[in-house]
Amino acid sequence: ELDLVNGLDDGLGFSDDVIVLWEEEVNGINTTLWYVKSIKITTEILDVFSNFLTNFDNNDEIARKALEAYLLEDSEYIDFHREEIEPDLPEDVKEFVQCMKVTDIGFWVGGEDVDGEDIIIVDYMISPEESDEILAVKFNSNFEIMDIAWES
Repeated sequence: ELDLVNGLDDGLGFSDDVIVLWEEEVNGINTTLWYVKSIKITTEILDVFSNFLTNFDNNDEIARKALEAYLLEDSEYIDFHREEIEPDLPEDVKEFVQCMKVTDIGFWVGGEDVDGEDIIIVDYMISPEESDEILAVKFNSNFEIMDIAWES
């Protein structure tokens, strides 16, 4: 049962308006359900999030293709890691993306910017042991990619 008032009360909430409702490791990936309290949570959106996890292999494939296109257009993320972390990373962008690890999946009821749109964010990292640099792939509730952002 989800506590829509206090969430997990684990200190991870951004504010009194945004809390963590649920957090588990799913297939080795830290998975978190964030909730903007001003938005009504529905079983439909929870079903969408569940479907995303059930079909994660397909969604991961879509995300990796988008990451390839992103890195072909702007290689700064790859260049940074080659220079700062590990010079032996694959030269080929496709191989580089295949080496990236999924470290987190975030489900946002009400959106991460409190704008009311439900989103899913999947974090990809090339070397999580040595770098905190993330390429975050943001999906809408139709599993369409909205954005890729370099974060840390």
